[in-house]
Amino acid sequence: MARELGISQRSLHRCLADGGATFAATLLDCRMQAARRMLGDARFDRLAVAEIGFRCGLADASHFVRLCRQQLGATPGALRLARIGHRAGG
Repeated sequence: MARELGISQRSLHRCLADGGATFAATLLDCRMQAARRMLGDARFDRLAVAEIGFRCGLADASHFVRLCRQQLGATPGALRLARIGHRAGG
């Protein structure tokens, strides 16, 4: 990531720390927001939940489910069903 930005790893960590974040926390937040978008988009309905987790950088399906519950407030399946149920009811 730092290389893509043209800065050192230390500079990247320092920039994030100035904002009160760590690289790991920022990366996890980005991954979970990508997962939320994919679970909320009908174009990704053909993908298994585990595949969405994998595409977001989380190779372990059970870890992905736990992170969704912690970070997004629901399991990946529940997030997907909520979108489908909302669409059917609306």
